[in-house]
Amino acid sequence: MSSNEAASITSYPKPKTTDRNQATLKKPGKDEPENQRVPDTSAPQDTGNGKGKGKRSLSTSSPILPSKRQDTKTTPTPTPLSYKDLPPTLPATASTTLSLTDHTGSLFTAPPSTLLLHACNTQGSWGSGIALAFKKQYPNAYTIYHAFCTKEHSIKTGNPVPAGTTLLIPPVDGDKGHWIGCLFTSRRYGKGKDKAEEILRNTGRAVEGCLGLLGLVGEEVGRVRMCRINSGKFGVPWERTEDVL
Repeated sequence: MSSNEAASITSYPKPKTTDRNQATLKKPGKDEPENQRVPDTSAPQDTGNGKGKGKRSLSTSSPILPSKRQDTKTTPTPTPLSYKDLPPTLPATASTTLSLTDHTGSLFTAPPSTLLLHACNTQGSWGSGIALAFKKQYPNAYTIYHAFCTKEHSIKTGNPVPAGTTLLIPPVDGDKGHWIGCLFTSRRYGKGKDKAEEILRNTGRAVEGCLGLLGLVGEEVGRVRMCRINSGKFGVPWERTEDVL
């Protein structure tokens, strides 16, 4: 899914510059003696009355203006949404069934205003599989996710991100306009990942929470796409996750 194309950088030679203040030396001609000097017109000439003696010439160069102060203001980072932004009880919806449509192609070429969902652990790691591809495509989104798992929460301090919840990250990487949805379907990863049954339970709750967060952002999200979540490094067959969805 990651692109192998290298960026093309064109190097231009530095243009030659001419110093306007550089003096041009003129060799004396045949009829001009070598010891002849051109009078310096930059200083006032002595008129014989002593008024011009000792006076310095006025500078005709423009005064150096102070440089404009650069604007150091930065654009604020959009605020992500999590389970903390949901009401205690989610409102009942008219339908409890999602409609899934299969597509083939790159997940990352989705149109702007698309929410991309993928399954995550609560430890703040996108180190392999589709998660690593997300990390390369959306480094700023990864920074937000990692801080949410390790600073706002932390397994080490006994305050982990609750499994079965979702972190909804607004577009923060370039002009793609993609929202990133982190479904916390397993507490850990690798050999310490949750069992399949627990991952499936967490998936159902995380998607329900995600729908609740989408209700808060309204029409800012136009469509939702996901990979076959849980079927990679978490090792849960896609068909089982599909049944839950």
